[in-house]
Amino acid sequence: MNQLNRLFRRKGWWLLTAIVLFFIGGSWGIYQQYYSGKMYYTQITTVGQKKVEQDDQGENHVSYQYQQKAYDDQGRLKKVDFNGVKSTPLKHAAYLQLRVNSLKGVVSWQKVDRNEVPRKALKKLSAD
Repeated sequence: MNQLNRLFRRKGWWLLTAIVLFFIGGSWGIYQQYYSGKMYYTQITTVGQKKVEQDDQGENHVSYQYQQKAYDDQGRLKKVDFNGVKSTPLKHAAYLQLRVNSLKGVVSWQKVDRNEVPRKALKKLSAD
């Protein structure tokens, strides 16, 4: 009987470990599917289209919508749409690094210095 209890304990730990690993792997896969993406670079060349939306409490929220050409580190073009989520337009001529997800489009962006933009992307942006 004592050996039988030890056997069940060992199998129980293995089963618990397998379940935890399965959960972690599945969570990572879902995150990668919806929130990861390839990096692209763009330069703000327009003022953006102003959008005013009202929330449930009746407060107005201003943002700016941009349609831009963006390039990856190999200089491949992708047309992107993204929201500046600021009450003022993004700074003209600013360089942005965009994370573009194949399902959701642009999932994040951040301002970068000109010297942080890959050379091939910078060359294409300068030609535009």
